[in-house]
Amino acid sequence: MHLQTKNKEVNSVTYVCYICAKDCNDWWNSWERVSNNEDDVATLQKRVSELEKDNAYLKEKADDQENRKSAEGRDMVAFIQRLIPTLLGRENFPTAPMVERAHRTPAHISTPRPGRPRPILVKLLNFQDKVKIMRLARERETLSWEGARISIYPDFSPEVVKRRREFDNVKKKLRVANIKYSLQYPSTLRVIVGGKPKHFRCPKEAEAFFRDTSSLPGQET
Repeated sequence: MHLQTKNKEVNSVTYVCYICAKDCNDWWNSWERVSNNEDDVATLQKRVSELEKDNAYLKEKADDQENRKSAEGRDMVAFIQRLIPTLLGRENFPTAPMVERAHRTPAHISTPRPGRPRPILVKLLNFQDKVKIMRLARERETLSWEGARISIYPDFSPEVVKRRREFDNVKKKLRVANIKYSLQYPSTLRVIVGGKPKHFRCPKEAEAFFRDTSSLPGQET
């Protein structure tokens, strides 16, 4: 009888230990889930904060553009309609191109600096006018108005602009070597090497290829 009692006590203790171990394991798993959830929440909160900042910036930019459009839009549209035929030839534009909207970029309106270029965003009503303007601008290479140099570029997204700027270093080397080049949309560098076109979609590849520009003969695109 005494032995049976002891066995019952041992079994009872063993069962209690099993329950405790199970509870500890459950607690540990729950703690891990809570910890992972906290990490996920922190990541989501950071992402939400970034999106809120982006949204505020875009809203501010859109509001500013609408305000500028009403303040200077008509005068700027009329100016661009006069400027394009003057720059690119009235024979190419017997009638002024239809401009839907034209305004200066907000960053340069708020902080003007003497002698600093003033970018103007122009939206044309006719896509063919845009194609013609870009083609004529490339053909003439240098444009000026009342002694000031004028450059005409497509309006790229910030991401495309960033990718195109990554080629700036190798473009400088090409200019030093007197090698003409073109940067095709969205961000492909094109040159003629040995009479054949060579394309670079990665700035590092272009850097490696044109590292020693002094050994490259003058080429033309």
